[in-house]
Amino acid sequence: MSRRVLLGAVVALLGLLALAPGAGAATTQLLLSQSAAFSILGHSCGGIQEHAYATGFAFDGYPMGDVYMKTSCGGSGRGGGYKVTTYSAWASVKWDWFAETRAFTRLEGPAEVNPTFSAEDAYGDLVYNTSTAAYLQTGTPPLQPPAPPTNVAASVSPYEVGESEYLRMQVSWTAAAETAGVISSSTVTATPVTAGPPVLSTAVSGSGTSAVLQPVAPNTTYRVTVTSTDAEGTSEESSPIEVTSPSGDGGGGGTPGAEVCEQDSGTIKLTPGLTETPHVQEIVVKGTLKGCDGPAEPTEGTYVAHLLTTEEVTCSTLQSISAEPTTASVSFVAKWLPLGLGRSHGTLVMPLTEVGGAIEGTLEGGPFPSPQSFFAGALAEGFTGAAKCGVPSPKGIVKPVRSGTFATAPFEIGP
Repeated sequence: MSRRVLLGAVVALLGLLALAPGAGAATTQLLLSQSAAFSILGHSCGGIQEHAYATGFAFDGYPMGDVYMKTSCGGSGRGGGYKVTTYSAWASVKWDWFAETRAFTRLEGPAEVNPTFSAEDAYGDLVYNTSTAAYLQTGTPPLQPPAPPTNVAASVSPYEVGESEYLRMQVSWTAAAETAGVISSSTVTATPVTAGPPVLSTAVSGSGTSAVLQPVAPNTTYRVTVTSTDAEGTSEESSPIEVTSPSGDGGGGGTPGAEVCEQDSGTIKLTPGLTETPHVQEIVVKGTLKGCDGPAEPTEGTYVAHLLTTEEVTCSTLQSISAEPTTASVSFVAKWLPLGLGRSHGTLVMPLTEVGGAIEGTLEGGPFPSPQSFFAGALAEGFTGAAKCGVPSPKGIVKPVRSGTFATAPFEIGP
């Protein structure tokens, strides 16, 4: 081997060693998540190919860069023959310290890239490019737990098991916008203000934002808090709220003079269904009301509501922390028991989201001769396939999210 060849090999080896992870360091390739890439391109045929280029560290310290993505779809064209269409785009991306996509924005044009760029922060974390791939090498990154949840709401209602009646607490909250997509679990804790009853606690996996605690002690005031956890740690507790349980005899907990149905739950159907392609959704809500008591006569009832989203929506609406976009009521009909009480007509609106909210509207007719408003808080919606909404299968098929269930706190009508 000549000296020139040997010298070249040594220089190449030294270059590789310079980019190699240090002792105890972890190196991970940086990529835009496939679901995020699909939300930008709107197509995935055999997968989406990516070229990533690190550009440094964002103002909040997280690694950032630009990603070029493309996918090619083939099919028969007009007049016969086979036609291939390539869809491509650029995006600006911010990652967390575990190379998970934290935030992304589509770019209007191609980014200026440096295939040999590298940068190191004050903690020894390194981002660097090798041709069309970007890497993150972590030293001692400044891990940042998520911000505490907000908009915590809680209510207590009875439920029956056989011939026995118990109390349960429904809690909902809003995750911090910056980390809502990377939350791995949340923990809800209800602590009695006075000594005696036990502390209630439950954990919710994934990005869920509602929970049920039971059994709740009657005539007890609870201090309720929520924490969220992601790969970087656990948040501080949310601002505490207090909720007081009723006596447990089926009374209390409602607005004086109101008709209160203790149980409200049902199903939700969406047409055409949620994907990453924006569409106005037609929504059909079918609910069942049980345990109704108050100045009116109903003991239970069922209702059907038709709604429309007020704008075109995609999968992201299920995690919209502001419960937007809103929906508009098309029709609402409630049937009451005992038989002979007739029907009520009116309006019903509810957010299309899994992060909480409320059902509200108006009704008139049947056992309610004059117009009445109604409200049910602590709304908990869950949709089949929501976790993979917009994500194509290995065959490139995207299944729309079309069905879900819901439950609320007690349904109050009037006065």
